[in-house]
Amino acid sequence: MADSDSSLSPSNLGSNVEKYQGERSSGWSEIDEWGPEKVLQVYDPDTGMTGVLVIDNTSTGPGKGGIRFADSVTPTEVFRLARTMTWKCASAGLPFGGAKGGIIANPSKVNQVEWVKSFAKMIRPYCPSQYIAATDVGTTELDMAVFAHEIGDMQACTGKPQELGGIPHELGTTGYGVSIALRTTLDFLKDVKRKGFKASRPLLDLTYSLDIKRNDIKVVIQGFGNVGSFTAKFLNDLDIRVVGVSDVSGFVFDENGLNIPQLMIDMKDKSKLSDLLVDNQHHQQQYSYDILDKDEIFNVDSDIFIPAALTGVINDNTAHQLLKHNVKIIVEGANIPTTPSADDYLVDNNVLIIPDFLANSGGVIGSFVEYQGRTEKEAFDLIEYKITNNVKRALYNSLSSTDKEGDTSKLNVRKVAMETAKQIVYRAMLLRKGAISVAREAYARKERVIY
Repeated sequence: MADSDSSLSPSNLGSNVEKYQGERSSGWSEIDEWGPEKVLQVYDPDTGMTGVLVIDNTSTGPGKGGIRFADSVTPTEVFRLARTMTWKCASAGLPFGGAKGGIIANPSKVNQVEWVKSFAKMIRPYCPSQYIAATDVGTTELDMAVFAHEIGDMQACTGKPQELGGIPHELGTTGYGVSIALRTTLDFLKDVKRKGFKASRPLLDLTYSLDIKRNDIKVVIQGFGNVGSFTAKFLNDLDIRVVGVSDVSGFVFDENGLNIPQLMIDMKDKSKLSDLLVDNQHHQQQYSYDILDKDEIFNVDSDIFIPAALTGVINDNTAHQLLKHNVKIIVEGANIPTTPSADDYLVDNNVLIIPDFLANSGGVIGSFVEYQGRTEKEAFDLIEYKITNNVKRALYNSLSSTDKEGDTSKLNVRKVAMETAKQIVYRAMLLRKGAISVAREAYARKERVIY
């Protein structure tokens, strides 16, 4: 960790303030009927810390969302992530709203502890009554310990160390949820075929193409941090074959399936996949790995693609490559990994997408269990229960909204699940305003699918 003086260097401070002022002076245009309720941009001249807090919507409870610590953070990105949390918490049926924090710097080039403390001090009036933090890209359970102590309230954040009553995200709650989302999707496809549900031709084609043993299905995972690595681990536990994983440094691929337990052992104490090459050269490990270019992940055949890194990785260019290489299902482990135009293109070409706010909600469900003071086992049990039911409900609702006699009807899970989330938030907003009769009418109009 760098000395705090490095955060005050002219180049570092200048670039952060310039980014901060640039978006601030341009005005805030991301406003609609859902929010955001508050947008705070903070700066600490003592440390050079610049940060952003977006509290999007608290109609269903205090805003929940992690603190992202990266030099690429912008207020717009933080808002988009906060909005995703609004839909995620609503879809999961949690008493949380949506929010997100961001600290604008490379955590390895500043004094991370001092910057987290500074950010906590700046937003203290809103924690935990309106904002409850958690880990995200660039932050860990130790940062949550620092944050909670600075706020002076252990309920100001989740993902804390177990010694502080936490259920750390390092236990793999998000990755576990992604694996459950995929398992539920595969079970749904088997049910459509086995039970003879009426379905459109594209969906029936999908059920037949994936009517194979689980260990014959080929999965690739883009991102091998906390979410990607644990997704791989739990898929391996389900006997689902992971043939490739990538990170910012490279891509590891084996069409016969990677030895995921061995890979996780070999990656212990390493920060990136390319570090495996060093061990290869010195013969310090049992298995050797060929490290390909990271973008090669879009150029190998697979059945299921799981983005588990940053936003926007599935775009107009990569979406075409995924379709070319026979990807049939995308399970979004990362937040906002697919651009709107790429989403439209893939859905139009009959790729089934399980959206982020359903698939990767394991982390926030685990956070809810921690918030209640319950156990790690209860967290994993609730993640399995909620994600199984929520994904299953979204799939069946999507099926009911398609033209079952048509040859071109598409299964748009994101669209249907988003409408459900909006209905939940809308009713809560009406109830907060005291519009009880209107809220009751709005809820009564919601169609329910029984399966």
